[in-house]
Amino acid sequence: MPYKYIKKYCSKILIVGLLVIYSCSPKNNSIRTVSEQSSDIPQLKYSTKNENYVSAHRGGSGIKSYPENCIETFDYLFKNGIQIFEIDVAETKEGNLVLMHDNSLQRTSTGRQDVNQVTLNQLKEYFLVDDFDNKTSFKIPTFKEALKWGKNKPIYFMVDIKKGVDYNDIIKEIKETTMQNQVVLVTYTIGQAKKMHQLAPNMLLSVSMRNEREFNEMMNSGIAKDKMVAFTGTKRNDPSLLKKIHEENILVIFGTLGNLDKSSAAKNGQLYRDLEKDGVDIFATDRAIFVHQTINKN
Repeated sequence: MPYKYIKKYCSKILIVGLLVIYSCSPKNNSIRTVSEQSSDIPQLKYSTKNENYVSAHRGGSGIKSYPENCIETFDYLFKNGIQIFEIDVAETKEGNLVLMHDNSLQRTSTGRQDVNQVTLNQLKEYFLVDDFDNKTSFKIPTFKEALKWGKNKPIYFMVDIKKGVDYNDIIKEIKETTMQNQVVLVTYTIGQAKKMHQLAPNMLLSVSMRNEREFNEMMNSGIAKDKMVAFTGTKRNDPSLLKKIHEENILVIFGTLGNLDKSSAAKNGQLYRDLEKDGVDIFATDRAIFVHQTINKN
């Protein structure tokens, strides 16, 4: 073969070889799409569920040195297997959205005013306090800071909107952080659920289905069933109701908050296992890590 053809042939081999090496390089493989990064996000549909989940009430409560509605608490719980965080969103004096359950700052922070009486700058001067009245070095987070923490993590936020907060402001910040697929908007009445669905038709809603009447109302509400997760309250239901909800491909959330969590602690978690048998899919609890460990035992 003449030299010029050999040279041309070898050049082609070299180019192909370089392309193969580049495509197989670790650096190139480390570039992942958003959908791949989010591939482990729980799919909140009954037909695709492969495990039961825990929703940390108020973002995690009853944990020494880790206050409720606190990003550092989310991080601690996430490292211990928790993937769903129920958070409370309130509004400051000038309209900034922050995480706070109570009207007053007094119980959970070093502040003493009501949330809507202080500016964000004032609020950021205070420190969060845990459930054992210990002052921490952690600050009250904004809603947007929390959403940014959760982005590209396999987690959901259950967003409980406090009285007086405009739904549109909540939805706007969720969209600005492109977290629409990692948020469940909490509603309590059929009217609230319809309004929220109208404003954010592509977002999931937590809707009340505590009895047959509420179940039937929701089924006839016009809200897309694939945008619902069903909150069945804090009193144990007949498993037949949960079965009906599952037949609509909707997951069941049940609140073991307060007395149920306390009574279950005295019985080594047996209640949680019984509730699993009833058909509970998501446990809203003040004992997130314990419940997670209990329901995921082999």
